[in-house]
Amino acid sequence: MQDSFGRNINYMRISLTDRCNYACYYCQPDISKHLCHSDILTYEQILDICRCAITLGITQFKITGGEPTLRKGYIDFIRRLKELDGVEQVTLTTNGSLFSFTDLDELKKIGLDCINLSIDTLDEAEYLKICKKNNLKKVLLNLEYAYEIGIGVKVNCVVDNLFSFSRFESMLELIKDKKIALRFIELMPLKNSDRNTKMNELIEYVQKNYTLNAYDKKLGNGPAHYYTIPEFQGYIGFIEALHNKFCQDCNRVRLSSVGRLKLCLFHMDGVDLKPYLNNLEELEKVMREWIFKKPKEHHFEEEHSSTVMNEIGG
Repeated sequence: MQDSFGRNINYMRISLTDRCNYACYYCQPDISKHLCHSDILTYEQILDICRCAITLGITQFKITGGEPTLRKGYIDFIRRLKELDGVEQVTLTTNGSLFSFTDLDELKKIGLDCINLSIDTLDEAEYLKICKKNNLKKVLLNLEYAYEIGIGVKVNCVVDNLFSFSRFESMLELIKDKKIALRFIELMPLKNSDRNTKMNELIEYVQKNYTLNAYDKKLGNGPAHYYTIPEFQGYIGFIEALHNKFCQDCNRVRLSSVGRLKLCLFHMDGVDLKPYLNNLEELEKVMREWIFKKPKEHHFEEEHSSTVMNEIGG
């Protein structure tokens, strides 16, 4: 599946729910109500959309939220998705606070390819300030266990308005003796989010104080550019949506928990797939038509977007 600009669209992010057990200030500061359960797609409906997506050449899927592990039955859904013919990769983005070790064992058994853990700091007081939860110890235990049993692990750290170089220094401990990817993500100027220059400052700091070796192999489907640092086992990556736009290589679309196919994180245009769920031939046709119309690029560098992050999963 190619869009009108010749980009190969092979990756879909699927939001299972708009709900989250965290309240990170940069993500959902103004949520007053949640969607009704009756509005949310059933797992069977999501799988039908995935079947059509696979026919169109979309073979790599990311499960997101809100917080996807809040939704009952998510592990069985991932198993069923992994079993679909043509699926090449299924990964999960989560805050990691709700796993039991048994959950992680089951995810390993069904072949989950990677867990992206959102960890913005290793300082417990700062963690509480950012997300209003005191779960850091549990999250780090789950990270350790997932790594031990052989599930691929990445860590996502938002370079938010509280970010400091000391936070970066402490976060490096995560990759000292673990072959995981630690990714620093530029804060997106969504609704009520502030712009900052901290990503540029961070990159300048890292270049000045560390020997960076470019890592050319691709680690997943995302736009991060990765580096290795001597004496560290893992990788660091930077995702710069504003100051290093990667729209020309964008390979993704997003499915909201209510069935809206969103083509770009910035733009509001998209299509409600619910009316077509009883006719998979028509569903596939509509998906093909809309994906072809995927916008050329975002305009975050110029203006804000009214996208609400918890409803679309990043």
